[in-house]
Amino acid sequence: MSAAAVIIVRRKRLIRRFRERGATSPDRAIPFADVGVRRSWIFEQMVSRGVFVPVGEDRYYMNEQAAGEFLHAQRRRALVVTAILFVVFMIVVLMSARW
Repeated sequence: MSAAAVIIVRRKRLIRRFRERGATSPDRAIPFADVGVRRSWIFEQMVSRGVFVPVGEDRYYMNEQAAGEFLHAQRRRALVVTAILFVVFMIVVLMSARW
């Protein structure tokens, strides 16, 4: 599995864990230790983007709207990269057919 795929899987796992534990509002914030994964730069990146919101001392909840927007942007980026790679592939194929 590529590094990009691993990152996507870990992001989705974090979101799923917060949803499973019902940590979707400030009054339902949970300690990070209850999430069941190790703290990583992926989590910190999602905190900086507002997906996970800190409340008090090492407690977080997931902002559903920000999570949806984050995943939508992630899918859009993946689609754009795939389209670019397809275009490059087609150019290479067409150029090699000419020779």
